[in-house]
Amino acid sequence: MKINSIIKRTFLAIAITGLFCGFALAQEQSPSQDKSEATIELSYYKKADMSKTVVAVIKAKNTDGKFVPAQNARVNFYVMHEKEQQLLKRVNTDSKGQAIIALLKDLPLDENRFFTIVAKIENDSLYEDTEEQVHYKDANLTLNLNPHDTTRLATAKVTEIGKDGKEIPVKGAEVKFYVQRLFGIMPAAEDNAIETDEKGDASFAFPGNIPGDTAGVLTVAVRMLDNEKFGNVENKAVTSWGTVLASERDPFPRALWEPYAPLPLVITISSLFGGVWFTYFFIFFHLRKIKKEEQLTKSNSTI
Repeated sequence: MKINSIIKRTFLAIAITGLFCGFALAQEQSPSQDKSEATIELSYYKKADMSKTVVAVIKAKNTDGKFVPAQNARVNFYVMHEKEQQLLKRVNTDSKGQAIIALLKDLPLDENRFFTIVAKIENDSLYEDTEEQVHYKDANLTLNLNPHDTTRLATAKVTEIGKDGKEIPVKGAEVKFYVQRLFGIMPAAEDNAIETDEKGDASFAFPGNIPGDTAGVLTVAVRMLDNEKFGNVENKAVTSWGTVLASERDPFPRALWEPYAPLPLVITISSLFGGVWFTYFFIFFHLRKIKKEEQLTKSNSTI
């Protein structure tokens, strides 16, 4: 009897333990089943002021199965240092699904002078874990413009730093030339892409019909876009190669479609309104005069 009792208790304990473990496992797995599948698109930018940024675009699958920008997703940014990931910053995505961080001027490099940035979504309550990384070298992109050059030749130079610390020209890198406009940049010509030669130089004949300001000054930009080795790099320079923008003597002439109406129309409308108000005053004046004469007549009759 005692043996049967012990066996029953043992089986009962095993059953209870199994149920408890299954319940706990279900509790752990159920939240993850509600999480959305997410993707990370990671881009690196080196701007004209030599600042470096990394942009992570997060997209998640909605109920329709389409990937849309993921808002308020927590993104952890890391940099590889001696084969270990060091946390740089944690950033939440904005309404466009973007998380942006500024990088340090000097980043840890591997033996081939590459730096590696990793973006991760980890333990997020809304999105599944995922990660993406970029692996680039630091490139220098310079832009030389001679304002006195009648041929308007813009020269861009792409170099990288070798293991000995010296600059090495980069051959075969595609750069594109642009012009800064009020609301962004536009290509300087229909074919604005040039590849660098063995010296790392790319020369571009700048068109002579691009408008500048009233002094002919404009801003030229050169960009290296989505390069497999260097990412996105840009530089800018100011020159007087633009055509002079003539200032209008009267930027707002009198016309029906301008802020100031033509004088004949102003005079006509003013005369009409003036005539109406004159009629009002004329009637009011005579009504007041009639009332005074009536009061005077009544006072004389009483006398």
